[in-house]
Amino acid sequence: AISSRVEHPRRWLAARGLDTRLCAWASRRARPRASRSLVTRPALLLGLLGVVLCTPACEKPLELKLTDTEQRTFDASCKDGDCVLAGGSATPTAAKPDGAKAAFALHRASRFYSVCDVWMTGSRSFTINPIDCRLLTCRTDIDCPPVKGLQHGSCTSGLCIEPSGSLTSEDAGLLCLAGTGVPAGTSSQIERFALGSNCGSPCRVPSVCRQP
Repeated sequence: AISSRVEHPRRWLAARGLDTRLCAWASRRARPRASRSLVTRPALLLGLLGVVLCTPACEKPLELKLTDTEQRTFDASCKDGDCVLAGGSATPTAAKPDGAKAAFALHRASRFYSVCDVWMTGSRSFTINPIDCRLLTCRTDIDCPPVKGLQHGSCTSGLCIEPSGSLTSEDAGLLCLAGTGVPAGTSSQIERFALGSNCGSPCRVPSVCRQP
């Protein structure tokens, strides 16, 4: 039987260990030479192909140190708009699925970024429980996780934000959780999250909570 599946060129190269060698070769070809006549058309085309295929793979992750409203710090490795977090011990309050491990995950509600305590299963598979999330704090833009294609995020009023995001009930709930401590499922945390989540339309954050 003949398979109709078409393998992506970048995956084909990586599977054969050719991606890094092609990157290095393309890099050498990209350097200026004394005589342009020495560069043949096939070599030039192959060099350009190498640059196109290897550029995403050769990019290094952006390493960040993130901090939430409860003064917890996290080491973040970000690439293509996705961040892997490490640091401390996560304490998700939801019931633990079979075989799951406690971990941290980056989350954006609508306007605000947060770090959530989650149960991680399989290959980075998890469910966000907003009451187990805490907002990310910052001093400047470089303290915030970047969206795909940018070098840094956005910091406003000491919090990491998505400038295009509108304020939603989830955002308000997270603002009300700021300063209540790490996720523990206490009655106080449940009440504060409920208070913020009922922010009305348009959403107005209760005065007793941290303001956006």
